Amino acid sequence: MSQARTPSSPTPGAPTASRFSTADLIGPTLIFLGAFLIAVTIALPTLFVDRLRTIPLSTDQTTVSTAGMSDDEHAQILDRCSLNTPRARVLDATLVRQQRVVAVRPADARRVTLQAGASVQADRIWLDGKESESDAARPGSEVAPTEGADACTSPTVSAVRDRVTLNRRSALPDLGAVGGTRGNSEIQYDSNSAPVQASDRRGYTYVLPFDPPTSGARYFDVTTRRTVPLVDAGESQVGGRTAIRYRAEIPDTDLAAIGSGTPSGTPATRITRPASWFGITDGDPNRQLTATLHHRAKWDISVDAATGVILDERVDVEQTYRVAGSDGPDSGVALTNLRATFGFDGSTQRAMADDAASLAGPVTIWGRVVPLIAGIVGALALIAGALLTFPGRWQRWVDDHRPRRRRHDDQPHRRTRDDPESDVKPEGPQESS
Repeated sequence: MSQARTPSSPTPGAPTASRFSTADLIGPTLIFLGAFLIAVTIALPTLFVDRLRTIPLSTDQTTVSTAGMSDDEHAQILDRCSLNTPRARVLDATLVRQQRVVAVRPADARRVTLQAGASVQADRIWLDGKESESDAARPGSEVAPTEGADACTSPTVSAVRDRVTLNRRSALPDLGAVGGTRGNSEIQYDSNSAPVQASDRRGYTYVLPFDPPTSGARYFDVTTRRTVPLVDAGESQVGGRTAIRYRAEIPDTDLAAIGSGTPSGTPATRITRPASWFGITDGDPNRQLTATLHHRAKWDISVDAATGVILDERVDVEQTYRVAGSDGPDSGVALTNLRATFGFDGSTQRAMADDAASLAGPVTIWGRVVPLIAGIVGALALIAGALLTFPGRWQRWVDDHRPRRRRHDDQPHRRTRDDPESDVKPEGPQESS
């Protein structure tokens, strides 16, 4: 008789075969991958993208605005050389306003300090109806300037340097102490004078946050150090991008009274001259009158609706000298120092639109495109993994939900008039005749 063979025991030290094959691991791997991609879909917009929606530490913007370039409407400026002549002289001119905003220290993940330098330069002037260079010699230019002052023929109409620390997310001033370092807010109106502190600064100036607010926004004016409402004026298109238009009105402000400049600065905030120099004919023409510089402006700002970058701006500026504390015939005297309407030139608009696009691109890619693709691929991976991991359950579910068809033999038979069997009479006993 043949003896039954018993299974041999595994040899000690021999490798044991894996219980799972490669095909068995494909399903769980797809489930893990799908869950990971779904998590990425949720996490990217909420965690990573928020870090992109901030003021970049690499901010470096230069904008150019022009005024009076139209032949039928020039800007107007006070000729500073006429301070040395018997009568004030106001000139027609074309002006260029240039501003550079750059990120400096202190700056970190939460805050950034922006330093802005802005100047208004006369490009061309009209003397006695003739076009001339802005630094051309003219009556009064022969008098030497005082020590430390610019020549009266200098093309500089005004200049200011501003420094402010902002919250990178809200784009609002953040002047508190962080890590032992306080934020800055100081404005220098004259290179020969110390900066003026603006510790109560509020509102936006050079940039707005991502998704700018359409209500409740405020604007800080550097010249007057006033904070005024930003009024939503609708939408516009600048450089192919959608922009929110804001308007801000700066009320009349005596710059000498608030210390925005000095009597010896450019422009001077206070001048003293004979009444005849101001063109006053009533009374003693030699009496000395002191006039202070007043400023008012209207801003029309177009801000990128996605990134808060200022794409375009238009500002109507009016600066006049008015005789201080006068209730008599001198009260209505107003001498123009600057009257102009500035607007971004075409190249600046295009550059700012490109800047906004470069900031919006990563946010769109990582906040919309990548999560959408990850979500779709993740869902498909989950479904495929479930099908491969639990094939029996899937087949049973298909069988349970498959519509059942009734067999032909199970259908009830209906007799019709054409059915030959319908004419057959049932057999029964026959009667004999």
